Amino acid sequence: ALQEEKFVLFLQPKYDIQEGKFAGAEVLVRWKASDQKMISPGEFIPIFERNGFIMKLDFYVWEHACKLLRSWLDKGYDPMPISVNVSRSHVYQKSFAGVLEKLAQQYDVEPYYVPLEVTESMFTEYVDKLYKNITRLQSAGFRFSMDDFGAGYSSLNMLKDEPVDEVKIDRFFLKDIKKEKSQIVIRNVIHMIQELQLDMIVEGIETKEQAELLMNYGSYKAQGYYYYKPMPMVEFEQLLIKQQKGL
Repeated sequence: ALQEEKFVLFLQPKYDIQEGKFAGAEVLVRWKASDQKMISPGEFIPIFERNGFIMKLDFYVWEHACKLLRSWLDKGYDPMPISVNVSRSHVYQKSFAGVLEKLAQQYDVEPYYVPLEVTESMFTEYVDKLYKNITRLQSAGFRFSMDDFGAGYSSLNMLKDEPVDEVKIDRFFLKDIKKEKSQIVIRNVIHMIQELQLDMIVEGIETKEQAELLMNYGSYKAQGYYYYKPMPMVEFEQLLIKQQKGL
């Protein structure tokens, strides 16, 4: 399936709430089965993480993301950050940082436009090896995003020491958003991250009420079905063209 490119990249836009336009996207992968149905990552990613195939799939996704950015540049479009996920399996690999650096050089893409998303739990499990790779890649121009912040492993104290550029607030914080206590928590988490001078994006926005609350609390970027669902790369590119032309 990998050799035949049956793994298809989708992009889910990241939306700038204040500006009213999208400001990047996250790369998501789907598996096109023999019957042409799309298999969701929730079905195959856990298996690939256990058998080690995830490393080949990650490289496939990273390379296709760089190819996409290169194609935009060649067409004269202004590039937009396209974040990719990093599986925990890579932390143990000495070649991890070098592989990403080589891809950016091969396709002549600024590392800034390929943010790397690392789950919050990895910051508690693989500290030394992870920090070493993060430091090297940040020096090369890559940016790191802590994914799923608040999903169950987080420590507020941890934020002051983690070498990340962005925090992705988990959809967990939006649960029971109508309750006053839930609003107090998400409002103060947003303000805390702002005071730490970290970039921030809130995941899982599905309703107008959630979107309005986030805007009132000063959140600038969001991601979720309320704005855009994951879409094929061609569809995203069409939106990119329209946005850049002011249509």
